[in-house]
Amino acid sequence: MNKCALYIPRPGGTSYMIRRGYVDALRHLGWKVYIADPKVKLNCCKLIEDHNIRLIMTHSRYGIRQLPIDSININNITVFIEALPLNNDGLTIDDPYEIAHYDEPDIIKTINSAVVHTRIEPHLWVDYMQIWNNNVNLIHLPVAGNLLRALPPTCANITDVAMIANFTHRYKIMQKMIKPLFQRLELLNYSYQAFGDDVWIKAGLNYSGPLKDDIDRIARVYATAYVCPNVHTEQQVRIQAYINERSFMIPLCGGVQVSDNSLANKYLGSHCEIARSTTDFITKVIHLIEYRAERFKNIRAGIEHVANNHTYFNRLADLFHAAGLLGFADEAETNGNKMAIRHCLEMDVRLSVEERGIPYEQNIIKTT
Repeated sequence: MNKCALYIPRPGGTSYMIRRGYVDALRHLGWKVYIADPKVKLNCCKLIEDHNIRLIMTHSRYGIRQLPIDSININNITVFIEALPLNNDGLTIDDPYEIAHYDEPDIIKTINSAVVHTRIEPHLWVDYMQIWNNNVNLIHLPVAGNLLRALPPTCANITDVAMIANFTHRYKIMQKMIKPLFQRLELLNYSYQAFGDDVWIKAGLNYSGPLKDDIDRIARVYATAYVCPNVHTEQQVRIQAYINERSFMIPLCGGVQVSDNSLANKYLGSHCEIARSTTDFITKVIHLIEYRAERFKNIRAGIEHVANNHTYFNRLADLFHAAGLLGFADEAETNGNKMAIRHCLEMDVRLSVEERGIPYEQNIIKTT
């Protein structure tokens, strides 16, 4: 089978990170991946015809509407589709535009080989995904950590707290939880770095700038802080939905996480601290700054757990299994395992020199 894929993305920062994770993993597995404009159907048709596309990854709304079904079936193309909420009550999660079109299940049923997946937890399907459930086989597939972008140049701590988050659509979370936390950090003279949108400035907090177009800096930010807070939206926390990608990237990069979403326990267990309130959030962040016993042991355990279970290689393996493409599933699992071992070894080197209190470069000289 020709290893040529087409990815039709969704707009938005979160979707960009997910796209990057899948595209990076596919390319590492030897796939040539084209990324198409989700609003130009003719462009998708041309790419299929000119490059013998064998796999398409797309999504609800714009993506599904760009699928040239006849060409897909004639060429025996497998399609992986991420589904948004679709129900009789018009229920969405967080955003009024985050809902699928009602004809999407009918469109998908005309595709000979399609796998429909969603980040929404199965316990919410009765309310949020009822129309999907009545029409297609749906599988749950959360986001993951991008193993190919999670290796920092160093794990040397340069700040007490580091956080990457945009708050344009989550201003209540900023006011209720983040602002009190960072004000307390300032009062106690702890250092921090804050990356995201200018809501940080509007809240009167120090701001280090955006990181949207500099994904490779993310690993360094997480690896060089003692604590990395992570927050979701109020609805995500309340109904236990949409675990975010930061939940996996923070531990994978060697960071220590405090999250406001207890759903993280399902995937990370003891490798993530869960805060139940603003006071609890502040208390746990400050405790982790000050209490560093077994810090490196815990970091290593978190890295290993995510590297082996929650990367985009793992997610691709699940998708290929669901599509019956067992050879590709085995390839994703095998390569993912190799990359996980390599990542854990590389991170252990960086952590070891910090644990021993010597610069990384000196360690290289002393061990030759």
